[in-house]
Amino acid sequence: MWAIAVPLIVFISIVGPVWVVFHYITVWKRMKAERQNVPPVESQEHKQALAHLKQRAERLENRIATLESLLDAEVAEWRNRI
Repeated sequence: MWAIAVPLIVFISIVGPVWVVFHYITVWKRMKAERQNVPPVESQEHKQALAHLKQRAERLENRIATLESLLDAEVAEWRNRI
């Protein structure tokens, strides 16, 4: 009888709760992904697209700064006209 009782007690007291916790963690992650409507594969693509857009915005910002410095050098009062 002890041969069955000891493993059963260990399973119920240690393995069972850990199993339940990990089960609900996976359910929670699945529900979170469904709420976002973004599969995990696409999230990497979105990160790459966002990085590309960030680089593009920085380049455009540099261009605007260059244009403003050129206008400052050639037309001193251009900011007051706007």
